[in-house]
Amino acid sequence: MRRLVFLGALLCACPVWGDSYRNCGETWNAPAAPPSRIVALNQHAADLVLALGAGPALAGVAYLDDTGAPQSEYFGVPVIAPRYPSSEVLYAQKPDLVIGGFASAFGNGVTSRSGLWRNGVASYLLESACNGHSLDYFEHIRNDLSTLGALLHKQSRARELSDKLDADLNRARALAGSDKPLSVFYLDNEVNGLDSEGRRGFVTPLLAAAGARNLFADINQYRVTVSRETLLSSDPDVILLADAQWSPASRKRHLLGQDPVLSTLRAVREKRMIDIPFTDLLPTVDSGRVALDLAQQFKAIRATETDH
Repeated sequence: MRRLVFLGALLCACPVWGDSYRNCGETWNAPAAPPSRIVALNQHAADLVLALGAGPALAGVAYLDDTGAPQSEYFGVPVIAPRYPSSEVLYAQKPDLVIGGFASAFGNGVTSRSGLWRNGVASYLLESACNGHSLDYFEHIRNDLSTLGALLHKQSRARELSDKLDADLNRARALAGSDKPLSVFYLDNEVNGLDSEGRRGFVTPLLAAAGARNLFADINQYRVTVSRETLLSSDPDVILLADAQWSPASRKRHLLGQDPVLSTLRAVREKRMIDIPFTDLLPTVDSGRVALDLAQQFKAIRATETDH
């Protein structure tokens, strides 16, 4: 009897059944066969498919964010649109699975998830982008790996990636040790003010995993726009600069260095600014590696404080 109960628990925990799968708290019809024409509507969604070893099934990608990403092909996969594709362009790819990294990837009508389903196309939205998602972002990554690994018949690779995520997170936490967390201001965008993230954004747990603290982790919001005066009074130890197509880190550095107020920040004066690709600031298959990289850089910064 115990064995039967245990087996039942395992079956209930599985995100994919023979003809359906769970995503964003709903049950969806699974493709009849492993998808062979996948379209990824965001760069980090494409990265997940590639990491799972399903690159040959990736028919097209859209909406590249990082400044270093090419604009015609992405790892040999055609870039079908600079932003989100029109319905005509999307359906021209003859997709059998469409994966979005942000909820905005799915539009209205035939490009909505229900519209795709009515036209025989399966869809998946990364769990961290689902409406009402929890703040356990690393668990969302594990769930994405588990579900997509099963849908793409890449379960073994998905387990390897999940194990690597946890191993990198453990190494990052060990590297941080019991040192006092550095305070970090994350600058997402400087176009309409100093845009950052509060407690609900992924940057908060990412920095925590690396042994640092988001300067605005006490604000229970996703997006936060701060004034120069507020930032000056907080005077963070480090500034993290998102490097994106639409807001390159170089432009942010120029602003910080030339602004009469921001240039007086200690992190600016002592050049404690870290450029980081925008997709590294999203919950992805590489987030463990990103946390570890940041932990190493924070440790080096602490070493310079000790030397002084």
